[in-house]
Amino acid sequence: MVDTANNTYNARSSNADFIFGILGYVTFGIFAALIYLFYLGIANDPIVPQDLDSTGYFSHKIQTTITAQDSWIVGESKDCMSYPLNAEAARNAGKEQGYAFSNVDCDNGPGHNMLVTFWGSKDQPGKYAALWNCTRTADAFVCKQTAAF
Repeated sequence: MVDTANNTYNARSSNADFIFGILGYVTFGIFAALIYLFYLGIANDPIVPQDLDSTGYFSHKIQTTITAQDSWIVGESKDCMSYPLNAEAARNAGKEQGYAFSNVDCDNGPGHNMLVTFWGSKDQPGKYAALWNCTRTADAFVCKQTAAF
């Protein structure tokens, strides 16, 4: 009977050692991941709710070409489209394949190199087009993604 008690005690002890061993590895893994994230600079710039819109998109402020007629007034919105870069165009532009911010077509006006705040996916490989709802502000444009296909 004493041996049974000792065996039970030893089994419980080894289970506890096993659990604490696993917890130690998990803790070490989390600590190592945090150090790596700080090294990359990701943890220094945490994602906060104001960085996301209601659909979960991040904002990207990009200097790009957008077509705009002179009659486009401040506060007015238009449906626009961009074409994610294929592999060759991306390589020539020094961008990732699927980069969707290189040119935004909103109307038949001339292209203007402007600061545009995009709320949507920057890289959309495998997509033919990205659809945007763009609003003119006093000195820039804000475009929110509505779809991609």
